[in-house]
Amino acid sequence: MLRLLGPDFINQKELHGFLAPMGKWAPIIFVLFLAVRPVTLLPGQVFTAVGGMIFGTRAATLYSLLGSFLAAALIFGLSRWLGTRLMKRMAGSRYPAITRVARRHGFKFALLMCINPLFPTDVMIAAATAAGARFWPLTLGVLLGTIPGTFLTAQFGSGLAQGQTVVTVVSGVGMVLSLVLGAVLGRRIYQEINEEAPASEEEQRETRAPTRGAPLAAKGQLGRPAISTFQELPPTGP
Repeated sequence: MLRLLGPDFINQKELHGFLAPMGKWAPIIFVLFLAVRPVTLLPGQVFTAVGGMIFGTRAATLYSLLGSFLAAALIFGLSRWLGTRLMKRMAGSRYPAITRVARRHGFKFALLMCINPLFPTDVMIAAATAAGARFWPLTLGVLLGTIPGTFLTAQFGSGLAQGQTVVTVVSGVGMVLSLVLGAVLGRRIYQEINEEAPASEEEQRETRAPTRGAPLAAKGQLGRPAISTFQELPPTGP
């Protein structure tokens, strides 16, 4: 649609001219924007596509992966610092199931969270961190999971800015296929998360704990009403 607005509406030369005053700081600023992106709640694909328009496919892919690494580190640190209360609020009723699946699948969980389009990646990383996931397996899973989508998105932005229709179409089809593949691969984890989470240990202990008996005045030894030893006296006469 942007290309239909005009061949000069978006092109790499104009974007480079816009960034020229920044000089060598332009890539660093771009990476820093990606690093703090989780705080802004903006999708990373938008930044990656813009990076492809500005820097080209290969450079944008490298910058975006570096930014994704820093963003994952930021989420990990904030989740450890803030604790589980905020993560429970963000994930809602699915939080127990997410933490259970994160413990069970580990690296695979982080990998599929970035490939699968059905999950909010930032929330899943935070929930996995709150569940006790280790930093390096989680981060490596994030990076490996984002490589296909990052490269295709950067290529899509680069092709769009350079007016390469074939590259743009192929990249767009590749992104759709990667999303479908991620949905298929993450189907099992998605089903596990949607299942009802088992009761916690505290809830199970409360369920197994015997209920307190009623006072002896109300119940007998077998749970029947106790027979009163005092019979009601008739009312006294005038």
